[in-house]
Amino acid sequence: MRFEPSACATDEPANTTPVTEENESFTENFPTDGENKNVEEQYADYSGAQVFSVKLKSSEHKRMFQQLEDRELIDVWLHKRSKKRSRAEFMVLRENMQEVLSLFYEADIQPKIVIPNMQRLIEKEKKAETLTNSTLRSGHGMNWNEYHRYSTIHSFLLHYANAYPDICTLKTIGKTVENRDIQMLKISSGGNENKTAIFIDGGMHAREWITPAAVTYIIKELVDNRAKYRSFVDDVDFHIVPLVNVDGYEYSHTRDRLWRKNRADLWGPCNGVDLNRNFGYKWGTSGSSFIGCSQIYRGSAGFSEPESKAIRDYIMESTANFQAYLSFHSYGQLILYPYGYANNELPSDADDLKRLGNAAASAVRKLSKTRYTVGNSAEVLYRSSGASDDWAKGEAGIKYSYVIELSDTGKYGFMLPERLIKPTAADALEIVKVVADEVMGLYEKKGLTMILEAKLNASKILEDDFRLVERRPRSESRGVASHWRPPPLSPGRSHPLVWPPGSCVVMRLA
Repeated sequence: MRFEPSACATDEPANTTPVTEENESFTENFPTDGENKNVEEQYADYSGAQVFSVKLKSSEHKRMFQQLEDRELIDVWLHKRSKKRSRAEFMVLRENMQEVLSLFYEADIQPKIVIPNMQRLIEKEKKAETLTNSTLRSGHGMNWNEYHRYSTIHSFLLHYANAYPDICTLKTIGKTVENRDIQMLKISSGGNENKTAIFIDGGMHAREWITPAAVTYIIKELVDNRAKYRSFVDDVDFHIVPLVNVDGYEYSHTRDRLWRKNRADLWGPCNGVDLNRNFGYKWGTSGSSFIGCSQIYRGSAGFSEPESKAIRDYIMESTANFQAYLSFHSYGQLILYPYGYANNELPSDADDLKRLGNAAASAVRKLSKTRYTVGNSAEVLYRSSGASDDWAKGEAGIKYSYVIELSDTGKYGFMLPERLIKPTAADALEIVKVVADEVMGLYEKKGLTMILEAKLNASKILEDDFRLVERRPRSESRGVASHWRPPPLSPGRSHPLVWPPGSCVVMRLA
């Protein structure tokens, strides 16, 4: 069964009874934000659709819920798991409402309404968009008080590349199914091409409008307010793709607000591949579908889609030393690490991933009191093979690979109000800062190890230059075995230190 909104327009929701709750020259013609406003009559109609929340307390409940998803009777928005029970949020179209609710009641599950009138919420958002687009804006037109179309995001990236050519380089890393540019902005202070780097992307799922907004905000901060982030910006490069699924994102603005996939033209009645099920690592093993009409359709093969292929090719061909991969999604307030393709499959350094995730969550909570849950994606959320973070970790070998699900936890879901863009984006930036500081530490350790190995017979180190000295056999150089600090000295004096051949000394700069 195909999951799509009804073509019939009705004003009221169904009668239900649950409780309520290198800079390039770009010649492509980009549509302005005001274009395609005459497609109102063609816009997908969600009249009668509602979003529900349920608690699944038994294996029978979970099995029944999975059957509803497999039959495309529900569109699952969020599914958070725990050892005892799961909580799920999902949308039901008007034509499926009676059957779905009857099955829940027969299973003694009481759905709770989260969004009682989906169409009204969409119309409210479109009205706000029309009002803001009628106001003339100067420069690149980007702000974080409203959601923007691809043309504005493109202008924003081009503006930074032209205004800051010493640190910003705009590059097209691929083309979409509909031949739009997939653009990447590199932010770098220069130096070696193999510097420590972080890859960031957003907009992989079309309806998650908050993610391109958050990622462009990160760009603005790292460039406009560069001096605030001196602890890492000089030594860590950022490779940022604000909008991966350009076609789907545009389609969600002009035709179907809740479109998720790309716009691949498939055999049969349906279109689109879920890009976050199309990455080649453990592709097609679980948590994805071979049915083209499914919201989690994985494609005909790993990397069958030009959008996922563009990310793979850029990362694998780059000379950058990628130490972190951050893919922003929504929603749920989650910091998720690999692997998601199966239960109980963790990378060998899962403790490091959890530790850094917890540090990022703590920083966000301190900033805004927003609470993020940290954990393995298959354990906290659901199994999902072919995900980008699994590929980044398992095949590309990027140490700190995460999917970050931004706000909220269900009140608005994918329809996050514009007034929450800026605080959500600030939370995303806080996560990036924590990760950047961590990989900066890796950079320092790597650089100092190289220097000291080259000068293994050196006998004097100025104490003022360092705050931590570690000595251990070279075979243990990947882990901190012991800490040693010399006795205090007056400024300018040095300690005579002698290390036996074969030792590796790692120091962190003061």
